[in-house]
Amino acid sequence: MRWVFAVLLFLAAPLWAQSYPDYDRTTITDRADLLTDAQEAALDTRLSALRRDTGVEFAVLTLASQAPYAAALSLEDFATGLFDHWGIGDATRNDGIFVLVLSQDRAMRIELGAAYGREWDRVAADIIDRSFLPAFSNDDYATGIADGVEDVIASIALPFRDGADAPTGNDSVTTWAAIMGFIAIWLVAARRKIGDWATRLKSCPKCGHRALSRVRNTLRAATTSMRGEGETRLRCSQCGYEKRETYIIPTRSSSSGGSFGGGRSGGGGASGRW
Repeated sequence: MRWVFAVLLFLAAPLWAQSYPDYDRTTITDRADLLTDAQEAALDTRLSALRRDTGVEFAVLTLASQAPYAAALSLEDFATGLFDHWGIGDATRNDGIFVLVLSQDRAMRIELGAAYGREWDRVAADIIDRSFLPAFSNDDYATGIADGVEDVIASIALPFRDGADAPTGNDSVTTWAAIMGFIAIWLVAARRKIGDWATRLKSCPKCGHRALSRVRNTLRAATTSMRGEGETRLRCSQCGYEKRETYIIPTRSSSSGGSFGGGRSGGGGASGRW
């Protein structure tokens, strides 16, 4: 009978087995392919600068689904286990931050390092509701990730780094300061989109109509050792006028291809579904 039990144990093992995906970079690993090369490079640059300037390690992972890795675990346990498996954050400060997006599961989580007290969980929940979920509900993952990451930096990463307490529900001044800081950061990040939109107000140099549009395409993605190349195409829908120009995409920060600092999570954070 022992061999029968061994066979049954072997066959049942996949039911409770769990594994974790590897990371491509310590900033953004887009396994669900929700971002373009340019969007991924911009997020890598932003999070690499945060780590360089503040020491805070902030990682984003997108997956289509949790099921292939740990179907039996809750979202919260999966995110905590993955955070610890990667070792996000400085091992002494434990101030790492992890954002997990599961596009097919329509679920996400902000996981915080062990140093963040439970009072920061509510801040994370507010960020999910105001910055991630509105765009995710419309399947606009690129906007949701970009806006959400900036909100996490402005509302959690930087205040905690500066020794501030988590804002309370009655602290309207702190709340408005965080919102205004987030808006300012978003406007800086959106300046290229605003410039593309403003192109529509210009007259076509050929026919004079205000029918111009401008789109950008990545021709060659940047790496840590080589700059990338993009193309801007200006086109008039009235007369067919077209003008193409190339631009340089800066190299990725080499720190993003390294390793994490060995931090751990205390299970804090917040989850959301749409």
